[in-house]
Amino acid sequence: MHLPPLRPLAPPTPEEAAREQRRRGQGALEGMIDAHVHLFPQPLFAALHRWFDTNAWHIAFRGTSEEAIAHLQQNGVARMVALVFAHKPGASRSLNRYLAQLAAAESAIIGVGTVLPGEPDARAIVKEAIDVHGLRGIKLHCHVQRVAIDDPATLDVLAACQELGVPAVVHAGREPASAAYGVDCHAICNVSRTRRVLQQLPELKLVVPHIGADEYSDYLDLCDEFPHLYLDTAMACADYFTDALDWAQLERHADRVLYGTDFPIVPYEMGRERTVLARRIVDDTAFAQIAGGNAARLWGV
Repeated sequence: MHLPPLRPLAPPTPEEAAREQRRRGQGALEGMIDAHVHLFPQPLFAALHRWFDTNAWHIAFRGTSEEAIAHLQQNGVARMVALVFAHKPGASRSLNRYLAQLAAAESAIIGVGTVLPGEPDARAIVKEAIDVHGLRGIKLHCHVQRVAIDDPATLDVLAACQELGVPAVVHAGREPASAAYGVDCHAICNVSRTRRVLQQLPELKLVVPHIGADEYSDYLDLCDEFPHLYLDTAMACADYFTDALDWAQLERHADRVLYGTDFPIVPYEMGRERTVLARRIVDDTAFAQIAGGNAARLWGV
């Protein structure tokens, strides 16, 4: 995927401008559920900043988790699905404890823990995250963790999620890819691998971020096959990537799409994605589903 220099949003058409203004006036851009937020201990945020500065984009917001929560709330977010991911064995438990403490202190947070597929006691870590720490699901990142969604180690984690009845959020799309991950992201990630997982685990509640970038259309089609598959919009609907997204197809699947920002790991202000969605989604019911209705149903808000 080509990562362009950060540019201002394109001017809206008259119809888009009127639609956005009407929704703002109606308060439809307030009380949203952001289904893709990252909250980390400050040393991990600092490491992420260094990695992204070198290998991807400049992260615009560089505050603490607490400051990120406040910023989201000041910008129309009523609830947030907070995600962590473990990049090495032994990191999961401390991250899960950290996120559980944040969620206990702030009722707006829906905490989603993590585990590294294949690490010792992976199933026990999943169960502990849910049953002991009260986290609401498990987050995996195929690029960072260098493992395919249909790898046996990943399948074991996802099977545990299915058994516990909790969603799994898995970055299984090919993009945004980087050689710096140390793995061929296109080799380990594609829609066919995700389809195989859903065929094997038909009751798994699966969220694929970024609308499965860059296989947007294929992932949206996959929603027709599997009733428990959801996609989030993070960075895919912010007019940043150069890939063409079929907005009409996305709107036809509005009951399976979740508003998400990837905040604060983005190169622009967090309100950008919300603005683009307010302009481009035509139907008010579809917009309400994406803005929070679907996430409320999935996460039991």
